[in-house]
Amino acid sequence: MINYKESKKAKNSVLSKSKVVTSPAVEEVKDSKGKVIQAKVDESSYDVIKITTKAYSPETGSKLADTVVEYSEADVDANIASLESQIASLTSNKENWEAIKADYKALK
Repeated sequence: MINYKESKKAKNSVLSKSKVVTSPAVEEVKDSKGKVIQAKVDESSYDVIKITTKAYSPETGSKLADTVVEYSEADVDANIASLESQIASLTSNKENWEAIKADYKALK
């Protein structure tokens, strides 16, 4: 994952919303007698978060093709939840080590 916040601040990354069509809409088709031979089907689609980042050659500094990464909103939510869980776990571990240190200092 790129450092989006800093990359955005430096105007190297742009976030956009893109629509992915998984199944196009189909119009209803009737025969000459009015009998439906193809039922209407609504379009099936979902949105993705697209991050486009400028890329440069580290050797020459010349511009390379942009990097494009796509995430679903569910992906973003899952990453946030995972990081929050890790933070909670690390905070708990830190508090345990601080308690050990405090109890040790109390023995002196």
